[in-house]
Amino acid sequence: MDNRYWLSIGDGKPYGPYTVDELLRFRQEGRVQNGAQLCVEGTQDWIPAERLLDPSAPSLAPPMTPPPPPPAQYGNPGVGTRNAKSKVAAGVLGILLGALGVHNFYLGYIGKGLAQLLITVLTCGYCAAISFVWGLIEGILILTGSIAVDGDGNPLRD
Repeated sequence: MDNRYWLSIGDGKPYGPYTVDELLRFRQEGRVQNGAQLCVEGTQDWIPAERLLDPSAPSLAPPMTPPPPPPAQYGNPGVGTRNAKSKVAAGVLGILLGALGVHNFYLGYIGKGLAQLLITVLTCGYCAAISFVWGLIEGILILTGSIAVDGDGNPLRD
């Protein structure tokens, strides 16, 4: 059974796994250059790609930027506009229910939402004014665009 290898081209991301024949083809196309690293599938040890792909054989193509990898079969379903959070909804939640941190839960800022909720609940409402002002300010910042991304870094939609 042939080994399959993960490929790192220096951008910090592993691609693959690929067979040796695929890697040799990538090398001929100039997609695997000197400095690339390989890791046998199922291990953690990275080796220079030249060691496996014959360092004495020159690349048949001039050096070029490798093409982007094929799209992943999985991903972050929150990326993109389809699941983008509404700026207006988050702002209104911040203004109306900011003392409970509802807007932060909606945007995915769980830690801030918990802090606001706990300040309000654990003080039996005595310090709710602190959370209310905090939520009011954040609601206004969201509506004015100063807070423009959700907890995952996705832009908010209008």
